[in-house]
Amino acid sequence: MTGIYVPIGRWAGAARVFSLTTENVRRAGRDGKESGILWLGKRDATAKIIATAFPSGTGVEESPGHWRISPEVFGTVSRWAAPRNLCLLGVAHIHLPGVPARLSRTDRDCGVQIPGILEVIIGDGGEELDYRKWSWYVFEHGDYQKMSISELGDRVSVNHSIDFEHCTVNAEGVLFSTEEP
Repeated sequence: MTGIYVPIGRWAGAARVFSLTTENVRRAGRDGKESGILWLGKRDATAKIIATAFPSGTGVEESPGHWRISPEVFGTVSRWAAPRNLCLLGVAHIHLPGVPARLSRTDRDCGVQIPGILEVIIGDGGEELDYRKWSWYVFEHGDYQKMSISELGDRVSVNHSIDFEHCTVNAEGVLFSTEEP
C-alpha cells in the first residue's frame, strides 16, 4: 500500500491549524461529547497542513463515547478539497476529561489507516490548547505509532507563512468556507 502514497517524514502546519482545531471541538467537549476535525494539505516529504474541515450537523455523530463521520460527510470534504488539490493528512479529535488522551482500541481499529496519516488525540474535552501536549500518532509500518515528545519536535512544526483555509461541512454540503492569509 505504501507504493501509491508519497512518504511523509515531517508535517508543517499553518499557524491557524492548531488554534482553530481547539476552537471547533471545545463546544462539544463542554457538552460532554467527543468531536473532531480533519486536517488537509499537500502530501510530500514535508507535508503542509494548510486546511481544516470541521464536520458538524447532518451525518456527524457526537456522543460521550465516540465521534463518527458518515461517508456522505467524507464525500462533502472530498468535493471541497479536490479542486484545491488537498488530501487528508490527519484527524484530530477530543477525549473527555478523565479519559486518557491516547489512542483507544476503536480509534486504532476504525481510524484512517493510510501511511503517513496523523491521528491526534486532544485531552480534557479539547481544553488542552498546547498542541505539544496532545497525543500524536502516525500510521506507519501497518499500525499507529505514538510519537515521543522529542520526535514530535523533530517531525511537526508551525509555519507562520503558510496560507490557510477552513470549511465547516456536513452530509448536505459545505456550510462555511474561508481562506486566511
